[in-house]
Amino acid sequence: MKGKSYLCAPESTKTFFVMEGWSELILKLPGLPMGITEIESVVTSDFFTSFDNTPIHKAEYTIKVTFDKKPGLYIAIIDANGWHGATCDRCLEDIQLPGHTQYQYFFKIGVDENWEEDEDVIMIDEGMVELDLRPYVYEAIVLSLPIVNTYDCSSDPAPPCDEDVLDILEETQYDSEKKDPTWDVLKNIKFED
Repeated sequence: MKGKSYLCAPESTKTFFVMEGWSELILKLPGLPMGITEIESVVTSDFFTSFDNTPIHKAEYTIKVTFDKKPGLYIAIIDANGWHGATCDRCLEDIQLPGHTQYQYFFKIGVDENWEEDEDVIMIDEGMVELDLRPYVYEAIVLSLPIVNTYDCSSDPAPPCDEDVLDILEETQYDSEKKDPTWDVLKNIKFED
């Protein structure tokens, strides 16, 4: 979704996204007053699994959207706070990783020939009556996912981690830090100039 994006007006024959539920994230643009409108929602596992090839299958996020309607421009600030399910990359247990993200989208109304392309600005048709924020909420959360899924066991009195696996990893790490005299011989090699 990043990069140059165009959303078509309702009379267009193109369909970019079809999804049921979370209707509070579909904004009726003509009915919105100028200025700031706040929208709150909770998205769960069903929300994420409705997207193709989603990396999230279990989750619950509280969403707060601050939508600023200006002449010719809409600004949406999406704030998401919650958790998603994952498999720990260290001990392979199922964990719930906390997540928080805040992402800002700019929607410019009308296609202007003099407008320079900008990946942070999404162009929308002038006659558009609905703006579906659901794909943008999804994108903001997915972009915030960590590369490595590990649980901070030290911050939880009853962590979900597999202690046996963590003990084995700790022993292996300790063994690898010991000096290996095999390589000491290489230190004494003198090369001719």
